[in-house]
Amino acid sequence: MKYLISLGSNVGNGLDNISRAIMHLEDRNIAVQEYSNVYCSSPVDFVCQDDFLNVSAMIETELQPDELLRKLKDVENEMGRIKTVPKGPRNIDLDILFWEKGTHSSKSLTIPHKEAMNRLFVIFPTLEIIERTDIFETEKLSLQRTIENRKDKFTGQRIEKLCPLNMEKVSYEWKDR
Repeated sequence: MKYLISLGSNVGNGLDNISRAIMHLEDRNIAVQEYSNVYCSSPVDFVCQDDFLNVSAMIETELQPDELLRKLKDVENEMGRIKTVPKGPRNIDLDILFWEKGTHSSKSLTIPHKEAMNRLFVIFPTLEIIERTDIFETEKLSLQRTIENRKDKFTGQRIEKLCPLNMEKVSYEWKDR
């Protein structure tokens, strides 16, 4: 099953945190098929904190939604995430945005994510992925319509595309001649 998830960080080395989270997902047999460029965004709700680095990713797994959520929370915990303030600073934040099977609702999880249509840091990186695929067509249209017709929703939010997320492991070795 395919899902779209959001990864964000504003504590420590954000690029490293996001890259490490992706590797943790892969270690759990959650295949990260594609990810967006890195975006920098202003915080929303709790605004007295540093800007975030954000990436969206398309993943594939056999896990059902609630099982996937548990795995994402395990990754956050292993990476040392501590919740001190709701919506406050965090070294890593992993959220399920969309599921190829549509909607899901349980005590701990709602898909689509309740705030997905209200957050530029979700909309732009997610559109970047789903505009290149034929999955998530309904979600793509909803995100596009939201950007076009509800600009007033995003007052105070800022987002900037920074760079590709480079997950290549390159090492250099210098030898004496």
